[in-house]
Amino acid sequence: MILANAPADAVVEATREFTFAQPAWLWALPLILLFLFLRRRQGTTASLVHPTVRFAAAQLRRPATLAGRIGPICMALAMAALIIALARPQWKNQHTEESVSGIDIMIACDLSGSMASRDMLFTARDSLGRTQRAAIDRLTAAKYVISEFITGRPNDRIGLVAFAGKAKLCSPLTLDHGIVRYIIREFYLADDRRPGYIAEDGTAIGTAIASAALRLDERKETKSKVIILVTDGMSNRGSISPVDAAKQAAELGIKIFTIAIGKDERLSRYTANIDTFDEKTLREIARITGGQFYRASSGARLQKAFENIDKLEKTEAKRRTLISFDELFTWPLAAAALFLTLGIALNFARPKPAP
Repeated sequence: MILANAPADAVVEATREFTFAQPAWLWALPLILLFLFLRRRQGTTASLVHPTVRFAAAQLRRPATLAGRIGPICMALAMAALIIALARPQWKNQHTEESVSGIDIMIACDLSGSMASRDMLFTARDSLGRTQRAAIDRLTAAKYVISEFITGRPNDRIGLVAFAGKAKLCSPLTLDHGIVRYIIREFYLADDRRPGYIAEDGTAIGTAIASAALRLDERKETKSKVIILVTDGMSNRGSISPVDAAKQAAELGIKIFTIAIGKDERLSRYTANIDTFDEKTLREIARITGGQFYRASSGARLQKAFENIDKLEKTEAKRRTLISFDELFTWPLAAAALFLTLGIALNFARPKPAP
């Protein structure tokens, strides 16, 4: 059930419950049973029997008729209905309205060839219950953790951008998270049989930020806008630099959380001071836009990064409960009047005793 005056982004739940406003009156109902029980008991016998009246005693009683039996029952039902009316039966209508101020989130996922590196360790249990650590590739780890993150944000509009040598909009901002998770599951990298999901290899971080920011800027009414950038390399493609794209995003009020995924392994002792990740640029992107930088060298750290983002970017929800009552006492009151009228009528309908 949806209230007519509820906001468009409000979730409304309605429940109905039968209750009594004055339930203490119901304790009087057993007294009616006591009344009926005492009525059926025989009274005390006479202490003096007149000899000339005994033969006429049977004739002076009113005959037992159907009206005589039903009349007291109607009076008892009238009393019961009156007690129920005094207890005030009613429908309790409860409308719970939850207004959700969601966050618009664009996720930019790196699909460059280096995402095939199998250096992301996850802890799992085998069929015998033993704990094992397994290494999976960076893309598989990112797909799993991103899907779990989306599942935990049911009230947020989420969109998806994939990038390698160029950026590709995979999903606009939507509340249909099932389709977003499906698209993420379909991400793949190049192999000997086919080109990758994005055929042009490379890492166009600036283009990915600009594409995601463009989609976020289309929704003017949203107060909080976020880009989550997951990458394992440094920008080497695209017509816009990552820092320039970040500055433009900051002007639009967009935060960017950057995540460097994978181990930063050195090629040799001669390259010990050379980063395979452009950590400096990723940190600068986060600083410019008011976001944060995370280093995810394992599956656990990648999960922790998304958990921290989930805590920092909370969806605001306001809950309001409206309670109304529909009084029903008129129905048992009308039934009491009906039974009372019927009982009185049947009492007059009984034959008078014989003279």
